[in-house]
Formats: sequence, C-alpha cells, structure tokens
Amino acid sequence: MKKPILLVKSLIVASLLAVSCDDDNDYKCPEAFTGELTETETNVTGLWKLKSIVTEEEIDLTDDDVENPTTDLFSQYTECQQDVAYEFNSDRSYSFLAGTTAADCENEQTISGTWQLNEASVLSLVASCAKQSTLIEVNETNTEFTIETTYNFVDVNDVVITSVTTSTYEKVTE
Repeated sequence: MKKPILLVKSLIVASLLAVSCDDDNDYKCPEAFTGELTETETNVTGLWKLKSIVTEEEIDLTDDDVENPTTDLFSQYTECQQDVAYEFNSDRSYSFLAGTTAADCENEQTISGTWQLNEASVLSLVASCAKQSTLIEVNETNTEFTIETTYNFVDVNDVVITSVTTSTYEKVTE
C-alpha cells in the first residue's frame, strides 16, 4: 500500500515543482505574481477540493488480493490521499494542501506561493523558486476545473502503466 501513497505524493510534488533552484548563481527564481485579478481569475478564487481522478487505462493500485483494475483511481486512494485541495486567494497567494483535513494523515503538506490564470486557461503557480504552468478547464458555472496530464503509474504487480489522467477539483461553497 505504500507504493500508491508514494506515487501520489511524488506526482503532486513533481507537478508543482517543475523547476528547482540550484547553486548556480546564473539562475534567477521566478518572480511572484502581483497585480489585480482579472474577471476570469476572480471566478476561481476560493477553495477547490480534489473530487476525482480518472485514467484512460485501467489500473489496480490496491494490494487487496483481488484483481480489480479500474479507471477510477480516486476510489482506490485512502482518505488521506484523497485529501487534496488548492486555495486561490484574491491577493494572488495560493496554497496547495495535502492531507491537512483528513484524520491522522502522516504526511501533511502545504505548499504556498502565488498564482495567475490567463485568458487561455493556463494556470501558472510560483512557489519554492519554481514556476509551473498547466492548462486547466473550468466549467461554465465556475464550480469545477479539470487538469489532464499523462503519468506513469506502478500497479500492484510492479507493472508501469502510462495513462492520460484527468483530475477534477470542485469549488467548496460556504
């Protein structure tokens, strides 16, 4: 069961920290995003919780002695692994939260930085001397957004499966 936990955390960190700082003095950390939000950006301010993770290929991540691959990876994750959220604030700050609200999560993570969403729906994040940009699709009612990425997964039989993965985040309303 440790493999899926490690894989999820590796995917999250790798997707957020696409470039890291090194000791090379020529490298300059990306500047934090500043300025007023656009109307598009204002529509995505708030807390967004991970709702689903679906793959094109069936994958079995659960070591339960039953061969039951599925495209619904979210259902195979523990409560702590499912506990993932983004919080986008109106001052351009954001937080990525993992394992912070579910009970007894051993590996809580919070990554903070600044954010920007352009008119082409490219979400850019700056944190920890790194910038990552990802195309997102926000639904018409601004209540869900999806990110589509190709990942390598290792199933319960140690087989590497490459699959297009769609993660869906749902806006938390007060």
